[in-house]
Amino acid sequence: MESIEDRNIAVVRRYYEGCNSGDLAVLRSTVTEDVIHYFLPHTFPTLRGAEHLARFWRKFHVTLSPVWRIDEVIADGDRVVSEWSCLWTEPGEGVRVMSRGTEWYILRDGRIAEVRAYFQATEIADSELVDFPYAGRGYFTRSGPVP
Repeated sequence: MESIEDRNIAVVRRYYEGCNSGDLAVLRSTVTEDVIHYFLPHTFPTLRGAEHLARFWRKFHVTLSPVWRIDEVIADGDRVVSEWSCLWTEPGEGVRVMSRGTEWYILRDGRIAEVRAYFQATEIADSELVDFPYAGRGYFTRSGPVP
């Protein structure tokens, strides 16, 4: 029998599939109607509602050509935490940038109700830990296989 943690991790992974594809139906299917997505200051505004969040990630997909990958994920009941990588293209520059971050999710009735995103989006600058052995630990890297 699948645990609640396994089911919730699967929902978060499907959410990332929606972010990678820009598929509005997939994105909406993973979140509650009243979902709220928080970001750190100076990145993005707080997003509220399934439709708003889905359209935001669709626009992100179309504008930046991101490739997201969950590198680590753990769950405890209705809480899931992910560490992720995102390779994206700065508009007008053509430069691929690697962003890394972590997110906390609260799920309700098998859908994401809250996301707390911890990352800094910087133009033309990777956001990676200095000297961390990303490739050696199997993380998504510029030279690694596309997830």
